[in-house]
Amino acid sequence: ITAVSGELIEKPQLLHYLRNCAHPELVRMLSGMAGVFETAANPALEPALQLTKQIHSVCTDALKQPPAYVEFSTPTRPKTSISSNGNVSYSEVPRDAEPNYTAFVERIRRQSQAAAESEDEPLPLLYICERVIDKRSASKVWKYSNRLSQTYYDSMHSAATTGLSFVGKTALVTGCGRNSIGLEIVRGLLSGGARVIATYFTHSLAAIRGFEQLYRDHGARGSELILAPLNQGSTSDIAQLIDYIYRDGSSKGLGWDLDYVFPFAAVTDIGSFATNLGSHSEFAQRVMLTNTLRLIGAIKSAKEQRGYLGRPSLIVVPLSPNHGNFGGDGLYGETKLGLETTFDRWTSESWKDYLSIAGTAIGWTRGTASMSANNLIAEQIEDLGARMFSTCEMAFCILGILHKQICRAAHNAPILVDLRGGYQKVFDMHSATVKARQTIDAISATKQIISKELALDLQATSLKMTGVESHSINANILAKHKLQMPAPVDQGRLKHLPNLQGMLNLDKIVVITGYGEVSSYGHSETRWEMEAFGELSVEGCIELAWIMGLIRHFN
Repeated sequence: ITAVSGELIEKPQLLHYLRNCAHPELVRMLSGMAGVFETAANPALEPALQLTKQIHSVCTDALKQPPAYVEFSTPTRPKTSISSNGNVSYSEVPRDAEPNYTAFVERIRRQSQAAAESEDEPLPLLYICERVIDKRSASKVWKYSNRLSQTYYDSMHSAATTGLSFVGKTALVTGCGRNSIGLEIVRGLLSGGARVIATYFTHSLAAIRGFEQLYRDHGARGSELILAPLNQGSTSDIAQLIDYIYRDGSSKGLGWDLDYVFPFAAVTDIGSFATNLGSHSEFAQRVMLTNTLRLIGAIKSAKEQRGYLGRPSLIVVPLSPNHGNFGGDGLYGETKLGLETTFDRWTSESWKDYLSIAGTAIGWTRGTASMSANNLIAEQIEDLGARMFSTCEMAFCILGILHKQICRAAHNAPILVDLRGGYQKVFDMHSATVKARQTIDAISATKQIISKELALDLQATSLKMTGVESHSINANILAKHKLQMPAPVDQGRLKHLPNLQGMLNLDKIVVITGYGEVSSYGHSETRWEMEAFGELSVEGCIELAWIMGLIRHFN
């Protein structure tokens, strides 16, 4: 109990989790527990009483405030290491001078202040632009908005300190695979008390359990998580998903109206050049461009049919600075350029009353399906002036867009949120990445050669000094472990089964395929050893370790 009490003080995220999950029933239960401990008047229960009162006080105060999303993790940077024998490894390490997200936001704010004071200063790593008419060319251009950018920094500062609340908000997030930006956005929305529809493409028990655990760890009071299978390459899937969201509850729908939409579903297309574009590249373009527009159009139609005026859904459009800079990624650049048409469609297709557009130029994000292969060179690219983001950091930056004043600005006209992180500072990204890989390969190959030479030298000198050419070790067999498998059933005993065909309703038949004993000592054989001899034999230890998954095949 003392350890738990100390952990609550040392780890603010635990206290915040308690605040987010506080409920009147929980407060009532804690009151009853405190009363029982006080009535017992047992000195041994005093630590438990104090801990209960502490949690009760936290939860009581939390009921007066809505749940909020606060980011407690630490910003990280990429680190590529090459060992003495040439092995290359990648890791994430804490960033210098950024112990938390508050320091990260303050760094961006200082850059913005310098840019506002002098036109010669570069723009900050993150900022927001508004569309204005250029007097010279009489065309629409994007211009840095200091007003919206400062509001954006305030929003991110709140997310790192007091928190952002999404109570009463409903969001749709597509593309919520493992290690994705979408999954981190879902985490933040749930901790802020939002209702979230998360889509996934791969239907598996492991994926569903992963979402269940995500909700247990981060779900706040009033939050909801709805999982919806979606193949974004399918037109019918998109239509059925939006119909399910907007259809009335009496017709087996959710009856919800979306406040935020994050159409982040993506398909990785590595190794596709203009000379070998195939059906996979076309499918990737269909998912990330064609059907993203279909999804936006379906939402607009659903709101229009139901007369949802004056409450536009904010569409966070995933853009990219990669317009063919990398090369070999199929139609990715064309896809992201195509999504920029949403800025003009908002006016030309009369989206204003139903949709808002916040185009988000997402910078280099480490660990995602499309960028994980480039993790090893991320550190060297950062040395050229660009900042690499983790999925958690990028989700933090995107969730900061949901500030009410920024949403209000997007309701009036589309906005562009630049999250490139200085990506544009790298003049030739393709050459930079190629050079980075060549440098790592050269250093690794050199160290491998040196390591092998040192090993040969050591071997030669060791044999010369000891005068031993070779030696062998005679090891005795310590265990005779055997897996006792049941004998197969004689086929002759099964000849009568065809006579039962049509006589049984298989839907109502219980089939027992096996049975066994599971106890604290494993199964019956290992339990018998403990009962008979008081200890496990070597074979028994092997058997029990194998049952517990401690012995695994390794190639």
